[in-house]
Amino acid sequence: MQPEQQSDGRNFYRTTAKLTVRYGPDTAEARRAMAVDEELWRTQSNLEQAARNVLEMEGSAASDDATLTVLRWLDFKLDLILYHLRLSQHELHFPYVTHTTDISGSGMGLADPQGLAVGDTILFVLELPDAPYRAIYGSAKVIWLKENPKPGEAPCAVQLVDISEVDRERIVRFTFQQQRRELAKRNEEAVDQEVVE
Repeated sequence: MQPEQQSDGRNFYRTTAKLTVRYGPDTAEARRAMAVDEELWRTQSNLEQAARNVLEMEGSAASDDATLTVLRWLDFKLDLILYHLRLSQHELHFPYVTHTTDISGSGMGLADPQGLAVGDTILFVLELPDAPYRAIYGSAKVIWLKENPKPGEAPCAVQLVDISEVDRERIVRFTFQQQRRELAKRNEEAVDQEVVE
């Protein structure tokens, strides 16, 4: 698998993935709604990273570990509550719902591109399976559309334009985990095939 080269020199690997994504037009109202959520998630991500760092420190007290575990559980609950409170805003500003066909730290393929044209900029909300209630917000540009894509090919590809580095890293971690799962599955199938023969 060849990495995708970005203008800043960073390489990203693309992996097959079916993830829920909502999107809509790039409007001032949608950007305001997105900014409120993004600031909140960024603050929570920073706190979560600080807690993870304390948990990973050698010599941390067992009482610290227990306290941080409880705080991380409360953090998850807060994510869940906030996510459900924001659903009406999602439906208002991100009216189209589809899923990805593939994803990388630089972009994603969309399975059902409704109301899009090449060159359009959209705002999106993406849900990852590891933290589905902590949405990833950003903007993306439609780089191509295909009316009759080949089997396994996305009918639409968008390039991530504006996304926080914390969220980009979450996507990169997901793609690596997905690739490891696919590799493990292929290795398991190869072993099963050898046993049959």
